[in-house]
Amino acid sequence: MLTLALLALLVLALYALSALVRVNGQISTTGIYQTQARQNAMLGLHIAFSELQRHAGDDARITGMAGLTGIAASAGNSTRHWCGVWDASGNFVTWLTSGASTTGPATLQTGVTSVELVSDGSVGAAAANSEHVIAGKIPIVVSETPGAPGVTATVGRYAFQVSDEGVKISAYAPSAQLIIPIVRPLLTSTAATSAQAKLRAAVGTYAAKLPAVLAYEQLALLPVPASLLTPSVLEDNFHHVTLSARRIVSSQTFAGTINLNTTSAIVWRSILETYNSAPGVTVMSTANLTAKGNAIANGLAATASGKLSNSPFTSVAAFGGSALLAANLPALITPSDFMAAIGPMLTVRSDTFRLRAYGEAVNPIDATEIEAIATCEAIVQRTTDTAPSGLGRKFIITHFRWLGPEDI
Repeated sequence: MLTLALLALLVLALYALSALVRVNGQISTTGIYQTQARQNAMLGLHIAFSELQRHAGDDARITGMAGLTGIAASAGNSTRHWCGVWDASGNFVTWLTSGASTTGPATLQTGVTSVELVSDGSVGAAAANSEHVIAGKIPIVVSETPGAPGVTATVGRYAFQVSDEGVKISAYAPSAQLIIPIVRPLLTSTAATSAQAKLRAAVGTYAAKLPAVLAYEQLALLPVPASLLTPSVLEDNFHHVTLSARRIVSSQTFAGTINLNTTSAIVWRSILETYNSAPGVTVMSTANLTAKGNAIANGLAATASGKLSNSPFTSVAAFGGSALLAANLPALITPSDFMAAIGPMLTVRSDTFRLRAYGEAVNPIDATEIEAIATCEAIVQRTTDTAPSGLGRKFIITHFRWLGPEDI
């Protein structure tokens, strides 16, 4: 009996040891796949950064959101918030999204598989003005693998998407960097119970804490006068608010400027409210803030006054002299009055961008089997320094983080 008991214990020990070895092997394999996925995501981030530097480093380049091409706000439009680049004449250059069409329309190329890089964790359920955003997966192909010399194989995929933070309203603009003294960008608050009004109240009440905030997502730490900011407040503002958009003018850096090449009605209502805060202006009514802001946003893509239809404005002066602005100001406010009050805050190119990159590792035998995924994000800022190789101003990464599924 003792011998049988010892044999049983020995068998049990051998079984436990083999199970432990098997689990450790699986953990090791999973770790390898996760590392590969992160490496592929970093590849996507580096490519996004280089594309941004190559296409948007020059002072003469224009940037804006894809809504400028006529894409309406809708839950089903997953490319409206792509960042586009145009030349000084308004001719399209590129979309800063992997797998995007190179001919102009904001669509993925035929045959490219999509992945959402802005999803529920960033904007909540897809809705007009809170659309999800896609990018195209690009295969990473090697000429051969150890198991198949001379045979090409897909070992992973990457994707990236660049968001234009300059077309958003800045939550924080240091006084010393305001381009118009004492005039700060204001988020619209025409509807007191809206997510925009709640965020504006929190930012205004706790302005002294904003210098310690490093990223937009950290605004969730600010309470509002009555309660904490809920996740939905930041989600509803994701496409319309940034922490701080900075603009480079010659050798100076300004904060709180706004790229007018946006079709976001929330941003345009915010621009008009910011105008109302300028000293000595004829103040617009709340009804006009909503109606006129919506009208400018909805008409900006199609208008051909001061720009090409379905293209961006190439100068602030062109917008100031456009029929679009003239037709959407109250009777007592002229375009020259409006531009004199707020024109210096407006621009037609952005210098602050959000880069998101995705990577996946695949099974070496079956490339359709995804073994691990990873997503990262970086905030990138254009600087006064000159980039090498004649690529305009140098971009730098000011903030980086890895994203979990709940962050995307």
